[in-house]
Amino acid sequence: ERLSLCLCSPPPPRCRRERRPSPGTPTEVTRASRRFQTAPSLQRPDPMIVECISALIGGYAAVGNAKKNDGDVDSTEPKKPRRFSLRSLVPLVDLSELSRALTLYVMTEHRSLVVTTFVLPLSFLWDTARCARARVVRLLRPVKVVHETKVADIVAQVRRRPTGAPMCTARPGWMSISLSSRSYKENPKWAPIQMNLMDILYIDEEAGIVHVEPSVTIGELTRALLPRGYTLPVVPEMDDLTVGGLINGTGIESSSHRYGLFHEICVEFEMCLGDGRVVVARAEGEHEDLFRAVPWSYGTLGLLLSAKLRILPSEKYVKVTYTPHTSRDSLIRHFTELSEAREKGPMFVESLAYSKETGVVMSGEFVPESEVVWSQRNHIGLWFKPWFFKHVEGFLQKPEETVVEYIPTRDYYHRHSQSLFWEMELMIPVGNHPLFRWVLGWLMPPKVSFLKLSQTEFTRELTERTHVAQDYLVPIDRMGPLLDVCDKECQEVYPLWLCPHDHGPMGGSLLKDPIRPDKNGRQMYLDIGVYGLPKAVRERREDEFDMRRSMRAVFEEVKKEGGFQMLYGDVFNTREEFEEMFGHKEYRELRKKYKADDAFKEVYDKMHVVG
Repeated sequence: ERLSLCLCSPPPPRCRRERRPSPGTPTEVTRASRRFQTAPSLQRPDPMIVECISALIGGYAAVGNAKKNDGDVDSTEPKKPRRFSLRSLVPLVDLSELSRALTLYVMTEHRSLVVTTFVLPLSFLWDTARCARARVVRLLRPVKVVHETKVADIVAQVRRRPTGAPMCTARPGWMSISLSSRSYKENPKWAPIQMNLMDILYIDEEAGIVHVEPSVTIGELTRALLPRGYTLPVVPEMDDLTVGGLINGTGIESSSHRYGLFHEICVEFEMCLGDGRVVVARAEGEHEDLFRAVPWSYGTLGLLLSAKLRILPSEKYVKVTYTPHTSRDSLIRHFTELSEAREKGPMFVESLAYSKETGVVMSGEFVPESEVVWSQRNHIGLWFKPWFFKHVEGFLQKPEETVVEYIPTRDYYHRHSQSLFWEMELMIPVGNHPLFRWVLGWLMPPKVSFLKLSQTEFTRELTERTHVAQDYLVPIDRMGPLLDVCDKECQEVYPLWLCPHDHGPMGGSLLKDPIRPDKNGRQMYLDIGVYGLPKAVRERREDEFDMRRSMRAVFEEVKKEGGFQMLYGDVFNTREEFEEMFGHKEYRELRKKYKADDAFKEVYDKMHVVG
């Protein structure tokens, strides 16, 4: 349709050269906003593209007419056909501007082509290079000595920063796993600190500890630990999540109903403070208040240099039980029962809700290879296998029939990585087709950072206004009402990811204590993961969905129920509203105590998206 629009446009006598403002200027933003606000415009090519392509198609006629008017061609002589040449259009078309316009058009209107052609191969090469580097480092370099050298360099950078300049890591914003593009790192007044901390320092099986630098990813950790027969108690499912991001922010997984959030498996943090001092914070010791406050601080109390994490023995397989439900009440009842069993229940619990009434509850246990029923094995991590959420959805065809599978442990941990939960369906609609999986499935998944890097200004703005990506931590006993809120305000975004976690006393963290704790001071909470396009957007009625209003409405309901919003997603609230949800009293006292006041901005300043 877009090509026919271009072909049917009458060739203009001249292709007007329009000096386009650089991205980011008020004019460019206004133009993008105007395109966004008119829903049909999402179906039309950029007028500039139409004009330039029309000029190319009608170029010969335009050149011929120009020559005729100048008297170069006798109108009585028969016209000889000429070969089409771009060179003849140089006076009419600015080829550099045309190239830029065509590139933007393809990257905006044919994003799946860009992802398949460029992002997937680059992601594969990046991961291959990083794995090779990690192996070389482990074989050739004494990582502990190198770590000390890197720490000394970071301390020197901190001490020579300009007075009053807030610090942040020099890692570009597009490299983060979050779908949001934080702009604070582009501020020239900030002092970026280079931190090349991406190595596993050692694994102590006897003590049950792994010591890592903050840029080590979960994928690298599972590759290092599982062959030894060990694992982390909480393994967030995305390969590219870093230890530093999971500690400074948060992390959750289907074992969190036993072990809590990711920071609760940590035993020690090595930190560089705002004045350049290096301290070690432990759960019990001189800096235990800092240890408790680092989670959810998003790098606003100090720079994380390394961390020690607990490890547990693991098995080669996970026995997964799928129970489909066609009634929301039965799903909630079953899910709550499994979650609140904690240590007496299964090791892993999660659920995918496919509509307001239907969903599948999954539970899992480690099993040794000797107990595996070979006919029920499913290596879901193989490149040609269906996306996990599609595989699970198939069990709804046989409601109330329980199914058991035996999945290799690493495949289970990274079951949502191949399809980035269900986000890849939006970027590569044919990605789950058997032909695509067999031919290109081995390149999956693309790196979120490269997906962000390949966005145009228009697609970035469109994503921010139409694509929901939020996680809400709420009391599990309020699961039903809050599912209703998400269904209404997010306009039927499904599937939903449901994952329980045992929420305990936070002691100084921004995250507040449980609202209705038991005698041990803990309460079972639930993560509601909402990722996708609202119904109005799916039906091309973008003007009927107001992202800011809807997210603020969900935020208020979650806050009222004693819940929290994960901060990797966009924060649309005022500072006052934000501080009602998250505790700031002890946080600000610790910022003064550990010299962070003039060295790091507060969390809200880094994470909010409203002016």
